[in-house]
Amino acid sequence: MKHRIYWGGVLGLLSSAAYAQSSDEITVQSGRLAQKQFDAPASVRVIDGESIRNAGAQVNLSEALAQVPGVVALNRNNYAQDVQISIRGFGSRSAFGLRGIRLITDGIPATTPDGQGQASTVSLTSAERIEVLTGPLAQLYGNSAGGVIQTFTREAGDQPQLDVSTTMGSYGLRRHDVQFSGRTGQVGIVADYSTFDIDGYRKNSAAERKQFNGVLTTQLQDDTKLKLVANMFDMPMAQDPLGLTAAQLKADPRLEGTNALANRTRKVVSQNQ
Repeated sequence: MKHRIYWGGVLGLLSSAAYAQSSDEITVQSGRLAQKQFDAPASVRVIDGESIRNAGAQVNLSEALAQVPGVVALNRNNYAQDVQISIRGFGSRSAFGLRGIRLITDGIPATTPDGQGQASTVSLTSAERIEVLTGPLAQLYGNSAGGVIQTFTREAGDQPQLDVSTTMGSYGLRRHDVQFSGRTGQVGIVADYSTFDIDGYRKNSAAERKQFNGVLTTQLQDDTKLKLVANMFDMPMAQDPLGLTAAQLKADPRLEGTNALANRTRKVVSQNQ
């Protein structure tokens, strides 16, 4: 009996020590002010910068969102239709782009009042974190906010930094990125410019886009910060190959749909803020 009590006490101490361990505190911005993740009035998932960069080529938002519970992010491999994102069912019926989901970049809305937006406008290469809110958010973000996706650009470190990267993949995928960050006193700057081109798997499915994201931050006081944000997204060409019939798919899945070439089906996007 003594042995049983002795070992039981040891196991109890080990169990208490294990439960006493705590993870790092995470601060989110689900409302208008930053707060602890546990205190947020909604379900909030945070994707940090390292996870974003490890998720893929940093071309589509669906790469990073694939790991978030309650979110279905589908890459249609059609840049004219953009990725399809669904949060708790909201946005699942969208034929193209976002619908019913609020997209916010550095505090600036990147969607129209009805919740329609272009997920590809997010600069993943300079993102510090992504927050996904899946709770009841109409009182904060409008009645179209079935869900909210917020992205935040990283801030400059104490030392100047220049990063140049090139990514190449199948079907002519090419992504080039140049990013600079630096700080002088209380002023910090982050500037990121990237280009993306792809020939596409199917005929008439090529795409081309250019993107710039710049953030200038000034610490006015200990509790006051001024941030200037400039975003440029230009997609002069995103061809749409359209759908195929069963017979066309069986003959050659890489064909373009009927009249795709004749009608030059494509999309052009230019968004600056």
